[in-house]
Amino acid sequence: MPLSSRDAVTVLSLDQYPPLMSLLSRRTHKDMALRVVQAVLTQGIHVSSMSSVEMLFKFIAPLVEEGEDDDELDEEDIEEEQVMVARMLHQLTCSDPQLQFEILRAARSHLELGGPARLRHTFPALAFCGLKAIRIMTAGAAGKLHGSKADAGDEASTDAGSDTAGAADAAAEGAQTGADGGITAEAALQWLLEVVLQLAEVPAPMQALRLLLACAHVSSEEAGLEMLAYEFFEQAFTLYEESVADSRQKVTALHAIVGTLHRCYVFSSDNRDALTQSVTSYAAKLLKRADQCRAVCAASHLAWQEPAAAADTSTGAADGGAEAAEPDQPPGRQPPVRDAQKVMACLKRALKVVAAAKQQRAATARAGKGSGQHLPLYVEIVNHYLYYLSRGVETMSTGVVQQLLELVASELSQYDQELDADTRAYWEATKKHIQIQKAADERFAGLSV
Repeated sequence: MPLSSRDAVTVLSLDQYPPLMSLLSRRTHKDMALRVVQAVLTQGIHVSSMSSVEMLFKFIAPLVEEGEDDDELDEEDIEEEQVMVARMLHQLTCSDPQLQFEILRAARSHLELGGPARLRHTFPALAFCGLKAIRIMTAGAAGKLHGSKADAGDEASTDAGSDTAGAADAAAEGAQTGADGGITAEAALQWLLEVVLQLAEVPAPMQALRLLLACAHVSSEEAGLEMLAYEFFEQAFTLYEESVADSRQKVTALHAIVGTLHRCYVFSSDNRDALTQSVTSYAAKLLKRADQCRAVCAASHLAWQEPAAAADTSTGAADGGAEAAEPDQPPGRQPPVRDAQKVMACLKRALKVVAAAKQQRAATARAGKGSGQHLPLYVEIVNHYLYYLSRGVETMSTGVVQQLLELVASELSQYDQELDADTRAYWEATKKHIQIQKAADERFAGLSV
C-alpha cells in the first residue's frame, strides 16, 4: 500500500485496494487497516465527503467488524485498536451540518457491526462528535440571530411589541435549525439519544449516563429545548435505577446528575421540581449514611442557582443590564432558582442523617473506638452553611450559622482523641476562612469560633 509515498486522501481514492486487501489473511488485513488509521491521524487528514468515509471504512473493516479471531484477542488488544478508531472518528468533519450528520450516521452503521466489545470504545467518541457538531450549529444560529437583532436596532420602528415577539420566535427557531436550514438541533439530539441508549445496552451504564447528562446540558443551555433536556434526564434516572448497581458508582453518578442539573436553566418550575425530587429521593437511598449526607448537601444547590454565565455579561439593571444581556440569552432560559426554604430543608435533613450516623456508630463501636467518624460530615455541613451565608440566602442568618458552629465545636471537643488529622486540618481551615471573611464581608461579622 502506497502510504509512505502518497497521502491518505489519495489512498482513499484507490477503490481497487479494499477488494485486494480482502484477499489477505485477517491478521495481515488488520495490520494494513491499522496503518491506514495511523496515516489519517499522523497526517491530520479531515475526511469530509461521504464517498471518502465509505471508502475509509472499507479499508478498515477488520478493525470495526466482528471476526472469527475475536476470541483470540484479549480486552487490552481490543481497547488499543478501538482507541485508534475512536480518535479517527474526530477526523470525520465537514462544515455543512447536514452532511456532517450524514457522515456520522454512516459511521454509526459501520461501527454497529463491531459488537459490544468495540462499541464501548467507539460510541462515546461518536457521541462527542455529534455534540461538537450541534454546538457549532447552535452557535452559528445564535450568531445570525444576534446580527439580525443588531440590524433591526438600527431601524426606527413604532411597532415595538411586534418586533419583540418576532425576536422571540427567531430565537426559538434559530436554536433548532442548522446554518443551512436543514437538520435541526432537536433532530440531531434525538439521534444522539439513540446512540447513547445503544451504548447503555452494551452494557456501559456509567459511560452512557455521563453522555446523557452532557446531551441534557447541551439541550438546555445551547439548544434551549426543555422537553428534550427533560427526556435526557429521565433516561439518566432510569439508567441510574436499573443499570448502576455498584454503591460507589451510584454515588459518583448521583453527584454528576446534581452537577449537571444545577447548571441547567431551561426548566420550568414544575419540571425542575420533579427532577429535584427524584434526586433527593435517590440521595436518601444511598447505602452509607456519609454518602447520604454529602448527596443531600449537594442537592441543596439545586434550590439555589447562581446567575448563568451569559447573564453575567452586563454590570446590572441600573446600567441597562437586563437589556444588554438579552442577546446572549439562549432561548427558553428561566431565571435562576432561589428557594431559601428548600435550601434550609436539605441542610436540616443532612444534619439528621449525621445524627443517625452518630447513633449507629456509637451502638456498634467497640470500647468507644471509631465512634467519631461522623465528625468530618459536620465540618462539611458547616462549609455549606457558610457558602449560603455568603450568597445572601434569607434563611441563613448569622444566628443560625453560629448555632451550628457551636454544635460542631462541641462535637469535636467531645471526640478530640479520635479526631483524625485530615478532619482537624479541615476544621482549622474552616475557622481561618471565617476570620478572613469577617474582615471582608459584614454578614460574617457576628460569627465567633
